[in-house]
Amino acid sequence: MPMDRIRLARLRDRIMSPEAAAELFRDGMTVGMSGFTRVGDCKVVFFALAERAANEPLQITLMTGASLGSDIDKVLTDANVISRRIPFQSDPTLRRKINAGEVMFIDQHLSETVEQLRSGQLAPVDIAVVEATAITENGGIVPTTSVGNSASFAVLAKKIIVEINLTMPAGLEGLHDIYIPTYRPHRLPIPLIAPEQRIGLPFIPVDPEKIVAIVVTQKADSPSNVLPPDDETRAIAGHLNEFLGHEVTAGRLSASLQPLQAGIGTIANAVLHGMLDSPFRDLKMYSEVLQDSTVELLDEGRLSLRRPRRSPSARYFASACWAISRNTSRVSCCVRRKSATTPK
Repeated sequence: MPMDRIRLARLRDRIMSPEAAAELFRDGMTVGMSGFTRVGDCKVVFFALAERAANEPLQITLMTGASLGSDIDKVLTDANVISRRIPFQSDPTLRRKINAGEVMFIDQHLSETVEQLRSGQLAPVDIAVVEATAITENGGIVPTTSVGNSASFAVLAKKIIVEINLTMPAGLEGLHDIYIPTYRPHRLPIPLIAPEQRIGLPFIPVDPEKIVAIVVTQKADSPSNVLPPDDETRAIAGHLNEFLGHEVTAGRLSASLQPLQAGIGTIANAVLHGMLDSPFRDLKMYSEVLQDSTVELLDEGRLSLRRPRRSPSARYFASACWAISRNTSRVSCCVRRKSATTPK
């Protein structure tokens, strides 16, 4: 295994099998897992936990950033491991058990989970399990293809298990921007006023002594289930381009528009794809996800990567997009900046 993925040498002694890591869980624990819209989730430890539960029943409260891939929710549900699920899920097997009253579920806005953890409204995280590209010299965790709630889970957790995924390109390091606000009522406004800013760190800062296990994996993210553009979604994109073109003609917008805010899903992907046929250039974008259309706009030079000269972010972002798009059959990468929280 490339040791440069675990650059804090003393942590290399904590490498173990998924089965050994699964023994760290106890019945009734609250567990936070990385993962957001089928990417960046943990791909081996929870399968080992499900196998353990077949012979030694136990249940956990499972929190994530959003939905998971790799059938993780299904496997854990079939093994009766999940007693509570927060804040979002999309698995039909788990949905049936929730509707039958067999699993408790809190369906909430994705930003509320961490706020409730910080304020003590939810039980503290016993173990955070985070997929990582690397661990830095100081023990910082470099995420893979999602952030979501991972940073806060890791900072707040009593213990951390890290899955180092060797299929993830090392070029992902430098892409992330993890911002750490203070607690209320002394929290300052987030100092973000432009998409090209970097206001945080490229890794999740944690006490390395909390990392109790490192598991090495080589499993790819689940492929995206976003559909390609069709006649209807192309028509939606055409209407939007026509409207924006009218605003440019009227002088209310420039040809680079204002910064875009893009969401996730088939329509959002198709609308951005439609901008390939528009006259707009040097676009800037905020987004919670990076989908196929974003890479296409980058490839065509429509989406601007111009950055302040002091920042290497454009190089990181471009290399990460290149690496992701060539390591997956379809792109669905969450590059959302998600704030963690400082220790008290």
